[in-house]
Amino acid sequence: MVERILLIGGSTNDFGKETEGDAASYQVVDMLLARNHAVFIIDDNPFSLTLGRKDIVTIQKSVNTTNILQAIEDFNITAIIPTVGGLTAIRLAAEVLEVLEAQAPKILGVKPALMDAVQNSKTLQERLLQLKQPAIKTKLASNMSEVFDAARDFEFPVVVRPVAPIGQTLRLQVESADDLELAAERAFARSLTKQVNIDQSIAGYQEVSLVVVRDRRDTMLVVGGVEDLDPVGIHTADSIAITPIQTIPDPLYQRMRQTAFILARGFEVTGLLEVRFAVAKDSERYVITRVTPYYDRGSALVTTATGYPLVPIMTGLMLGETLAETQIPKNYPKYTALMEPSMDHIVMRFPVFPFDELEDNGVAAQHRLDTVQKSVGATIGVGRSLEEALEKALRAAHFSNRSFSPTIMNALSDNEIIEQLIHPRDNRILVLLEALKRGYTVDELAELTKIDTFYFYKLRKIMELERAVSEHQFDAEVLREAKYYGLSDGLIARLWHDDYPKIRRYRWDNGILPTYKAFEPSAGEFEESVSQFYSTFEQENETNRLGEDSALVIGAGAFRLGDGAAASNVMASVAGELINNGIKTIIMNNNPHDLTAIPDLADKHYFEPLEISDVMNVIEVEQPTRVFVPGNRIKLITSLREMGIRVKVIAKDKYLPTSMAGETEQTLINYFYDGKELHIIALGHQDNLGIVLDREALTTSLLESLPRPKLNIASPGMYQLVVDRLPIDGEITAADIRPMPYTHLNFLEKVTGVQWTRLTVRFMIERVTDADRSLLANWSNYQWIFNTAQLHYARVDMIGHLRIAEELDNGLFAMGASYRELTSD
Repeated sequence: MVERILLIGGSTNDFGKETEGDAASYQVVDMLLARNHAVFIIDDNPFSLTLGRKDIVTIQKSVNTTNILQAIEDFNITAIIPTVGGLTAIRLAAEVLEVLEAQAPKILGVKPALMDAVQNSKTLQERLLQLKQPAIKTKLASNMSEVFDAARDFEFPVVVRPVAPIGQTLRLQVESADDLELAAERAFARSLTKQVNIDQSIAGYQEVSLVVVRDRRDTMLVVGGVEDLDPVGIHTADSIAITPIQTIPDPLYQRMRQTAFILARGFEVTGLLEVRFAVAKDSERYVITRVTPYYDRGSALVTTATGYPLVPIMTGLMLGETLAETQIPKNYPKYTALMEPSMDHIVMRFPVFPFDELEDNGVAAQHRLDTVQKSVGATIGVGRSLEEALEKALRAAHFSNRSFSPTIMNALSDNEIIEQLIHPRDNRILVLLEALKRGYTVDELAELTKIDTFYFYKLRKIMELERAVSEHQFDAEVLREAKYYGLSDGLIARLWHDDYPKIRRYRWDNGILPTYKAFEPSAGEFEESVSQFYSTFEQENETNRLGEDSALVIGAGAFRLGDGAAASNVMASVAGELINNGIKTIIMNNNPHDLTAIPDLADKHYFEPLEISDVMNVIEVEQPTRVFVPGNRIKLITSLREMGIRVKVIAKDKYLPTSMAGETEQTLINYFYDGKELHIIALGHQDNLGIVLDREALTTSLLESLPRPKLNIASPGMYQLVVDRLPIDGEITAADIRPMPYTHLNFLEKVTGVQWTRLTVRFMIERVTDADRSLLANWSNYQWIFNTAQLHYARVDMIGHLRIAEELDNGLFAMGASYRELTSD
């Protein structure tokens, strides 16, 4: 049966909700169209790649129950997919069921009981007890008196969580009665039902998750497992995560595996389910802390790490197909869906924090980690050993972060070391290494931190390697071992008090060269045409040059909330347009949540740090004829050009902090530059709350009066002039024109309906069409999607997450950005 399927989008980006849901949506659309279903999506996220598709119906409205109900009526929707829009989509799907009851469309993949359990930990606990599975002790509270009664029953510490949270969930660990009232007030404010759950604390337990899939015939398998290095008490998004699972004994793992299957069966899942456990390692007891029936960061990490086509498979299962019959991409063996992935490598996800950006703008933030998320993204490192994966993840995430400077570690007193071991901060890995260097034993550190001893032995191996490298300068065998375990050329140069080019030459002269391995779900057991690779220093190489005419696209790297989502969209669009023009395309990135991780956007993917040494290693293998780099990677662009690489820059400027007071506005004149002349595209206004674009504001007389200075650059792209008012005082020169921030570019594309990034690429690769030239020549007559629209920065809880003392300029991170049409009535 052909369905009319509505995808509920994830709406604004926020803490805990990056671009992984949009990446999944994009792939789900492909799978649905391949089965001839009619596809619709409702979303108001200006950075959504899926909303830019031309082969589906996009409903560009606020993601709320009223608009979803209207869409169901207007488009005769017969089925809804909420599993790619995060917790918000699950909540809204449940509300649709409540309103429409028997007249509601089918909800694919997730039953009402599971939707209720996802939103309310008390409901989850009751269902777990029915299934005879271990749960956290919790009590529901509707007022402050009940909050204190529950806390007394459990004894401190306790965790306070909102029921049916607005946006992402919030976990507040409370150590004493003095802090309980404030935490409860925050949780009540985030609850749609004005209720909170008081949970017994399990601080110090180890967090582990399993991602499973189940079909309608009750066939199930584990796609992958992830364990957090940090114990319960640090938000899982802020923890260092490792897959496959390293420290759980097999008998315990098998029990957890069976528990995950029991839950998938008990909740009647058809598709994806992530089950999160908290494990008491000393007794091998565990409790279930969360069930997640939607695609999130854990699913994204497992998908990247294993190479398993999780999104295509979960789509088929949601539609009622079995694991044996579901359609998957042709480059996988026929029965890949039925094989539990087996990994021959290790992947480590490392959180990225915004403290540097905040402090550069004069905003002090608390670096201490707790149950409230503070990270704004993540990178991954992939290697044959945990040491290699850690080294690569660490430098990918924080190679320029001041908190990760070795000189800071050297300056810490012993008392400061102990304090940071007990109360960890963002740079805790370097603190752990420093403690080992100062003679702390593995057992002492495990007791202080509640981190498994296994990881301290691995860290000690890294410490010993650094010491050996330092003591044996230009020793080829020591260098060979150091490279195998992931030490970068830059680190080795620092240890040898020499420069990077000399280290690189010495390595090449001694035949210490990187090889590339494939991400294969079967760990090489079956013949596969694999497109994802990572580097290591072994003998056998599993990649070859893609072709004589290819393009390398460098991704945006670690996420940075809205600003990062905008960059992710732009670079994914670059890759997509290259593919559309028949150019062999390679993507290099280190963010498992990024839109550029979508398999169909490139012929090959390399998951590597985005430093010059790693980029040059890929360039030497692939020898691309074009290299596309986002404009904020200034250091990388400069280094590549110094090495003679032809770089095509996708020009950008980060949103400039406005420091505008009160109702002050700025006028934005937006241009497209074709490499020779500027074309005026739109007139807009911005303030601290967002941007407004108005097609009617650009009158014929005003258009003729606006400046078009001559630019002395060769790179086509989107540019912008920012002025306080019109008419403009004084002369405008090329120096006054800035690259358009990606946040603005994404918004402009949604409002006008023109994919300006793709147009830029066609000019760059000289594949401009007659339609492109006609568009620019007749732009004043072009009909926009919206005549007037507003991009709005919501005042999300940045202060609550990062414990900062003042409000931020909203545009700095493009926090909580959404957009809407403005109408005259």
